[in-house]
Amino acid sequence: MKRLIALLRQRCPVCLCGQVFTTLFGMQTHCPVCGVKFERETGYFLNSMFIGYAAGFLILVPTAVLLAWMDVSILLFSLIIIAETALLTPLIFRYARLIWMHADQVLDPRQRER
Repeated sequence: MKRLIALLRQRCPVCLCGQVFTTLFGMQTHCPVCGVKFERETGYFLNSMFIGYAAGFLILVPTAVLLAWMDVSILLFSLIIIAETALLTPLIFRYARLIWMHADQVLDPRQRER
């Protein structure tokens, strides 16, 4: 339960306290509380892209199906999907990385560095 709350609050996967993000898309390199380096190796966050793709698909498909069912014009359909994608991109980006970091911590635990 603690891990789920930390994930939702966008906290460090090791200590569950430190803030991971500094700006909308900017991440800290190390946890400000425990000092663990977030990016274990070069390309570490490539796996989070798969999580982001899946999340985007699961979020956008119901909207697309609903719009197709409502038989809206192609222009309106495109505008709504583009707007939804633009609005949700920061959340999907953040949570895809956080889900990956927390899953990786559960599968291959690290210790605090401080």
